[in-house]
Amino acid sequence: MKIGIVTQPLLNNYGGIIQNYALQKVLKSLGHEAVTFDCRYKPIPCWIYLCSWLKTLFCFFVPDKRRPFAKITPVEKRRECFEDFVSRNISKTKPLTSLSHNLELANQFDAIVVGSDQVWRPKYAPDIDEAFLGFLKNDSIRRVAYAASFGVDEWEYTAKQTKECSALAKKFKVISVREESGVDLCKKNLDVDATWVLDPTLLLQKEDYLKICENVPVSSKPYLAAYVLNMNDSIRKECEQTATEKGLELKVFSADAQASLSVPEWLAMFRDASYVVTDSFHGTAFSIIFGKDFKCLYNETRGSARFESLLNLYNSRKLEEMRQFSLNWLKNALES
Repeated sequence: MKIGIVTQPLLNNYGGIIQNYALQKVLKSLGHEAVTFDCRYKPIPCWIYLCSWLKTLFCFFVPDKRRPFAKITPVEKRRECFEDFVSRNISKTKPLTSLSHNLELANQFDAIVVGSDQVWRPKYAPDIDEAFLGFLKNDSIRRVAYAASFGVDEWEYTAKQTKECSALAKKFKVISVREESGVDLCKKNLDVDATWVLDPTLLLQKEDYLKICENVPVSSKPYLAAYVLNMNDSIRKECEQTATEKGLELKVFSADAQASLSVPEWLAMFRDASYVVTDSFHGTAFSIIFGKDFKCLYNETRGSARFESLLNLYNSRKLEEMRQFSLNWLKNALES
């Protein structure tokens, strides 16, 4: 079966890229051909900037309404430290700024899988109807959601979005979500049943990731890896104190715009760490995968529901059972 994958843009996010790699690897192991839609963020039209600047110019003559001119926001591109891994390990389409304008491409697939990551959180998916396959007109194409995430345990959709997405969700053959709370959100707000499954990264084994970073030299000095997406003085001080207490060197790692590690180097960060402090969902996932002692800092801004589901499974020692369940669910979703 030829399967298309709709997920968050594969740009400069380690977790987003590696979860897509993992999902493709699992689908291919099941005998399918998997290709990810290489979606990019749409550039803001020039006329919007022009209108904003004209309004700013007009406001200049009204003292209490003066404001700075809007800066042109460059379109985010995949940086070199990510591009090498993506080009070598992820099968993808040509770059796309809209799925709605590429129906001919979409119609080439037997099934389309949505997930994982926070694909169903409006804050991170401006074109939320596309994340529910609103662009897909061919009803013969199987629609499956695997570990789609809302990120939070509260409903963030507008009334209009709820109505539209509920109608689209009902067209899916089956739906699974990454957080336990997502099951209730689907039932209560979209009027569809959903199953709780694991993030794709947790479907693979530690050995799968060791192969990726096998050419990265092992660190000779024990260290505490601070992989914190929203670093502040308080968190940095806590990391420094913990590192001192444990007699470890502190190494602070960045992501997103400050990312500098290649994907293999990022995996090696967890492989070699003696202890990890992280506010990242995938930072938590890979601390678990590599069997590290870690401290998870709940990141309310990015959504804490994702951490709760994962840590509850981990603490109850039911991760392996859930992994087998999730693999079987995905297999049946595509074959039954």
